[in-house]
Amino acid sequence: MVTYADSSFLISLYIDDNQSEAARSYLAKNPHPITLTLFSKSEAQHALRMSAFRGDISEVEMTRYLLVFERDRDEGIYESVHVDGEALFQKTAQLSHRYALSLGVRYPDMLHVASALLVKARRFLTFDSRQGKLAKSAGLEVRP
Repeated sequence: MVTYADSSFLISLYIDDNQSEAARSYLAKNPHPITLTLFSKSEAQHALRMSAFRGDISEVEMTRYLLVFERDRDEGIYESVHVDGEALFQKTAQLSHRYALSLGVRYPDMLHVASALLVKARRFLTFDSRQGKLAKSAGLEVRP
């Protein structure tokens, strides 16, 4: 089963927060790799850097988490999948047209759901309730 995770889920795997236990528990029980696109990977890396910028973690911790994130990819926890940029923006525009007024989802969140649809994900991992509503509306199973 193809499973896509947004950065709220990915970051909770590395930085201890209120969702970390649920994220780590899901990962421990999930036998399939989580699909990463260039967008989801770069946004997760950026979120780690912003955590250091805000002082939530040290730069040493940030560097360690970035290295562990790459190691996890190399070990098969994640599977990198290419998504065509033009197709991504077209799918995002379709989602915006259909759901922006009813759900009020931010554009980066729509990019995540569009990415998941383009990689043919069936499951979408997020802790963002509004983004979860969009993913569910688009036909994805939302977890954890």
